Amino acid sequence: MKNQNTYLPEDILIPFFGKEKQIVGVEIGILGGSGSVAMLNRMPNLKLYCIDPWKHFGGHSYEAENPQEYHNRNYEDAKRRTKEFGERVVLLKMTSDEAMKHIKEKVDFVHIDGDHSENQVRKDIKNWKTKLKQRAILSGHDYQIDHIRKVIKEEIGEIQLGDDFLWYKIYE
Repeated sequence: MKNQNTYLPEDILIPFFGKEKQIVGVEIGILGGSGSVAMLNRMPNLKLYCIDPWKHFGGHSYEAENPQEYHNRNYEDAKRRTKEFGERVVLLKMTSDEAMKHIKEKVDFVHIDGDHSENQVRKDIKNWKTKLKQRAILSGHDYQIDHIRKVIKEEIGEIQLGDDFLWYKIYE
């Protein structure tokens, strides 16, 4: 079984887009940037917007609840790890809602693994579907969580599943 950092580029993105076509992707929820680096290393044709507020949010689950020092370390790690990719990577230190205003172009794929609350997952799906090109992929992580499955069913319908609780929808 692969983790999402290898499964997403190797088993979904590269087979769909190939390695020659220039593509633009969005990753929501970066932490230390290991997933971003995995995609950028495997896909030399990729320009990637990396969105994460790297900020403590009290009362939220998952990583958001961690102290600000944790987020500061992850932000520094993400900057260090992605620096070698130059203009192919754009780090946006903001929420996914705020990033909607900064990314003007249509994108080839969006991967959602940020705020896991039911409301925000729903919002991310609705918002970012409007940014997808006609032929695109919408994906995310943590399909094992009940409310994420519920939102996906209501907002997307049929999806495919990959390793490591990854879900995705191909639009052709």
